[in-house]
Amino acid sequence: MRILSVSHDSLPDIRVEKTAYTARKNGHATFFAGPQIRSFAMGLHTFEKTYVLPFSRKANLKIPPYWNCLKKSLQNAIEECKPDVIHAHNIIAAKLASEFPIPFVYDDHEYWSVSMKAMKKTKMHHILSLKYKQWLMDRWEKQALDKASAVITTADTVTEEFKKHNSRVFSVPNLPSLREIRDMEIGPPETDQLSSVYVGSDCTQPKPSPERDSTGLIDLFIRNNVGNLTVIGDNRLQARPHINSVGFLPHQEMMNELTRHHIGLLPWKKHWLHQFKHPNKPYQYAHAGLLTFCVSDLVNVIACLKEYVKTFEDYESLLKLLTEYRERVDEVNELKPKIRKYAFDNLTWEKNEAKILEAYARS
Repeated sequence: MRILSVSHDSLPDIRVEKTAYTARKNGHATFFAGPQIRSFAMGLHTFEKTYVLPFSRKANLKIPPYWNCLKKSLQNAIEECKPDVIHAHNIIAAKLASEFPIPFVYDDHEYWSVSMKAMKKTKMHHILSLKYKQWLMDRWEKQALDKASAVITTADTVTEEFKKHNSRVFSVPNLPSLREIRDMEIGPPETDQLSSVYVGSDCTQPKPSPERDSTGLIDLFIRNNVGNLTVIGDNRLQARPHINSVGFLPHQEMMNELTRHHIGLLPWKKHWLHQFKHPNKPYQYAHAGLLTFCVSDLVNVIACLKEYVKTFEDYESLLKLLTEYRERVDEVNELKPKIRKYAFDNLTWEKNEAKILEAYARS
């Protein structure tokens, strides 16, 4: 089978590339069409050929001249690579694919119709344009679910919602691949004190996304005796007592850094959208042998990590949890190899590859 992946986001995109890698190692020819490509994730070179499509803000809103140009560019790519199926990553690609007489799999990364309702008005999102985008996403999602030969989601809760409209829906969460974690070594943390880590750039944002609000996390560690916090990925955060900021790290360096700590944090404050979210951070934490602390409404994470996740309701209860585990560091150290084994046995991308291949077989 010849599979053309289409996305309005540029590469690198680890989910897009891992999906194509799955297809390729199972004998399929893979191609990519999307914005200008910067690089490839983890050194994966999974596509026989890539095509540049003129996605833009105006094209993504289906403004006729820009949409027509986008559609013509995809037509040219299709005529050359002759795909049997289009793997449409996210809603704009799905809408574009639906206008061609080729079967397509809709891979929904974000549950767009619902996620758009959580977006706040900003300089980039005037209230009228935001309302229009929300209307578009809702309309296009219904069309994609109706027309797609199969649908892939990242979360079981989204799968259950989509099955109301399409019976061929498969959950494929963003789990690390064996390629990412097979060479990791879980050694003892670098400190005897409780060491927590967070991967994200939300801590210093003056107006964080409502569903990723970690305002006050830094102060929690500065003002209380609950060990140290290392933040990976926030180049604006300055180091200070009890706070270590390492900025952005390449993927493998990030994974190795995680192994040096005890606790992996998902410190977002409660939000109604969390029931449909399934972030990949906790599974990176688990493969590094970390016990995860997360807010109690991230139900998909809790279902996957089972006894290796501890939940909190707010920052007051997070403080109590950190204070408790500050006295249980030896116990957490003993858990590290057990968490790593659980993750290796249950939480890898390869565990769900059969679902991707079945989605293609339905096309």
